[in-house]
Amino acid sequence: MQRKAKHTAITLLSVTEAYLRDAKARQRPRSFKETDRHLRHHAAPLHHERVETLGRRDIAELLERVAASSGPVAANRLRAALSALWTWGLRTGLIEADSNPVSFTLKRVEKPRERTLTDEELKAIWKATNGGGEYDRIVRLCLLTGCRREEIGGLRWDEVHDDKLKIGTERMKGGVAHEVPLLPTITETLPVRHEGVEGCVFGRRGNGFSGWSKSKKALEAKLANASQFLKRWTLHDLRRTFSTRLHDAGIEPLVVEALLAHKQHGIAAVYNRASFREAKRSALMRWHEILKQLMMVV
Repeated sequence: MQRKAKHTAITLLSVTEAYLRDAKARQRPRSFKETDRHLRHHAAPLHHERVETLGRRDIAELLERVAASSGPVAANRLRAALSALWTWGLRTGLIEADSNPVSFTLKRVEKPRERTLTDEELKAIWKATNGGGEYDRIVRLCLLTGCRREEIGGLRWDEVHDDKLKIGTERMKGGVAHEVPLLPTITETLPVRHEGVEGCVFGRRGNGFSGWSKSKKALEAKLANASQFLKRWTLHDLRRTFSTRLHDAGIEPLVVEALLAHKQHGIAAVYNRASFREAKRSALMRWHEILKQLMMVV
């Protein structure tokens, strides 16, 4: 009887906690952060259900809700995380079932985004992020540097040097340290570092910024109150705009790719580092000139 009572007490949340402890030791920090987010946040409606009673319909309905609220990419990432969790649970014996209910659930079609922002949209976003808050600074830094939101949101003070930002390999998608020339406008946009402060530049608990969804909604509301109604956009659209505008300005594709921290191959992988740094600095200065011409007071 005791064994049966223990068995019936196993919820999806219990399995999730055990799985995340195991996954943290195996996955790269960036990958684990995404796994943790999807299983804790998106799967929350099923957390208190007994894991053995959950069926394919339950998973399918959850994925449908996530796809409707957060898009097909989020639904697919949640689907992958849940499938991996169930496989792990079955193999370890923590889940006593005959099959993985995530199997054969619908995988959404992911359409690659091509959205770039217009001059007016860029000006509106820049003006709306003049409050000096953490998210305001992150949005502007994403636009100024071309970095991914996680790279800026998780920026550490030991990655901020006198002449560059140097983001560590463990935080980069390609696993290669990324250098961004530290131009004056970037320095001005970073928050002031107080003496003795270590850890992450943003975030209250030393783990980097985390209030993405809430902050984005607040920014959208601010734009709407200013009668600036932008069609759906994401922080990654700033990065895509950064790339497109630099290519249009005649910057060598190799240099633009380096600023985007895309993994290099062939001759790019052995390009003279000193020359590359100067080329990246010149290209980034050109980008800031473009922004200044848009009357963004850069």
